[in-house]
Amino acid sequence: MHTFLLLASLIFVSSMKVAAQADNHQLPGCETSPEVRHVIDQNLDAKKLDKMKVKERLAWRRQVLDGLIAKYPREFEPYQLLFYSLLHQAPDEFIELRAALVRRAEENPDDPFALLLAGFVLKGKDTPESIRLLESAQSKAPDFPLPAKELADEYFWGKSADANKFSKHLETFFSLCPGSIDRDMQFFLAKDPALQPKVAIALRARLEKETDPKRLEDYSVLWGLEFRTRPPAEHDALRAQIARDLNKLQNLRPSGDADWLAFLVTGYKQSIASKTDVTVLEDRILREYPSSNQASAIVQDRWTDTHPEPVDQTDTAAWANYQKEYEKAVRGWIRNYPDGTYLQRYAWFYTIGDDDTISERDGITALDDYLRSVKDFNPPNFRDYFEAAEFLVNHRWQPTRAIQLSREATALYEDQLARGKEYDNATDEEMKDRNEHQVSVRQSINGIMLRAAKQAGLPNGVLALRGEIEAPPPSDKKFQSGYWLNRARYQVLQGHAQDALTYYQLALQTRVDPPKWSRGKLQDVLTDEARVLWKSQGGSDAAWALWSKPVSSSAEQLAEGQWEKTLKTLPSFELSDLSGKTWRLKELRGKTLLINLWATWCSPCQAEMPYLQKFYEKFKDRSDLQLLTFNIDEDLGLVAPYVKEKGYTFPVVPAYSMVVTLSDGYAIPQNWIVGPSGTWRWKQIGWAGASNAEFEKEILEHLQDAKGTSP
Repeated sequence: MHTFLLLASLIFVSSMKVAAQADNHQLPGCETSPEVRHVIDQNLDAKKLDKMKVKERLAWRRQVLDGLIAKYPREFEPYQLLFYSLLHQAPDEFIELRAALVRRAEENPDDPFALLLAGFVLKGKDTPESIRLLESAQSKAPDFPLPAKELADEYFWGKSADANKFSKHLETFFSLCPGSIDRDMQFFLAKDPALQPKVAIALRARLEKETDPKRLEDYSVLWGLEFRTRPPAEHDALRAQIARDLNKLQNLRPSGDADWLAFLVTGYKQSIASKTDVTVLEDRILREYPSSNQASAIVQDRWTDTHPEPVDQTDTAAWANYQKEYEKAVRGWIRNYPDGTYLQRYAWFYTIGDDDTISERDGITALDDYLRSVKDFNPPNFRDYFEAAEFLVNHRWQPTRAIQLSREATALYEDQLARGKEYDNATDEEMKDRNEHQVSVRQSINGIMLRAAKQAGLPNGVLALRGEIEAPPPSDKKFQSGYWLNRARYQVLQGHAQDALTYYQLALQTRVDPPKWSRGKLQDVLTDEARVLWKSQGGSDAAWALWSKPVSSSAEQLAEGQWEKTLKTLPSFELSDLSGKTWRLKELRGKTLLINLWATWCSPCQAEMPYLQKFYEKFKDRSDLQLLTFNIDEDLGLVAPYVKEKGYTFPVVPAYSMVVTLSDGYAIPQNWIVGPSGTWRWKQIGWAGASNAEFEKEILEHLQDAKGTSP
């Protein structure tokens, strides 16, 4: 065992002995004690940690948290933070410490705190034993709220999900901690609409007595909860209440840092304040804290508002001009905000990722800076190295280096898979998603490595991939085109042009996601590669047109692309939109529904909204179709001002609780297609860009499929 790990284990076990010997009545309450909270807020502040390199950050967290555990052995949060730090950055050390905690619980079976900690660290490793330990802790100390919190978590996710048991423990926790602002429990609370108003009342009563500057910012949690628990008809009154809250808060704390002022801005946006009042407060941040992250965010948001992206995805000139203006702006932000870690470390690399005009020298400099930041500041992640390799291959620079970066990405991904196999609580659906993700990632990394080997003229550099590439094709249609594409690339490298052309043709024929124009470019690597090989073999343009022609679509299943079929039934709902109109699923039967999930803070959602508005304007009078948008902002008070400012007229339905209840997690934007009988037929996640015509055509095709007749 390493000296560092041995020392940490000794400190940890020693602290556990003290904890085990302590009176069982000395158990944590609903919140971390003020003394511990102060140390965590001061010493583990995110801005402070973000400036540290990975190893330095972990060592500092260990020092702070070990010190807290030694001094306050019966406080839960230091253990929790330490567990997560080790889990993601030092998994071997985490395993040792987890074993020590389990042993301590075995040696102290009557100590609820020891049982809680052991149950906590066994979640996902041995879920049945974790639940047993947590239930034992709860039975031994019924007024101890944390076992209820952890049991609610156990019964929320995965195979162990149980709606009745989840609700029971959720109610138990909030009966013991009625005004808790615990972020996890606030998220879980969305699944219990009946409980939310009670918690909102208790939380307001608690905050009205609060004077701690850091805790005053918890009003943002309260406002979100109150908006979600009141009908739209009461939102104006609630905005007036927020205005009164803000007046009180500013009297309590007339001056504050950039975080405090940014919190006030969010409150102003949700209150009845005018846009002018909001701008005045934002200008104060720019004036008093000109180099802060909050100032940077304001400047960037204002630039985005005054520089809208071109609507036409096919307008090459407009997008080229926009890219030039955006790069100029980013360079300015990097210069003006030296404390912005994202700007200084990663922003420029991502900004120029698709820029074909950047010079090789400038591009490689950006890549070197990016990789240096990744290695210094990020926990190991395969995506960082994959994106670096992809950048080189797309620009046809340093292909040998791209091969090495792809190998590093592969090794990191294999390590991630190995750790993931320990998780014992995945449902069949989650396992299916995990397996699909694995196929997708492997195809992508292998594809980059094959392209790099071709550019470098190193056919032997990818011989190790042969077994995986020539394995039987996947049964899932989403991955067949990628499979044949990589087989074609491998054959090109081996000098087998005829075999490669056969596989390229299969890749074209099995493609379910045709290339689309995005940001002024039509990127179609598959067609480009196949055509280059075709021409090199003396093929004519006329023959190419016949050879590459897709199979007749009349006999083919609807191409899915980013769309996935689902045969779930949408749960019945009765929800009011922002105008106060009530939408009931039972009253929408007979109509084909397009439901869009979005949030004001979601950049891809913001890009998709104008297309939805045009679609709505064109089809809103159709009696057989209905567009609804389900908004999932937690800060619901921000939504109506946003919609009004943008001029959107489609129905906006606050649906955070419904979406959270429907699924344990969600990605946005999403489009759902629901058939006339209420069957949920199609789901699409993400926004890849499209022209208005493409967007309309794609939506109508899926509406038609769900309806069964021509739209």
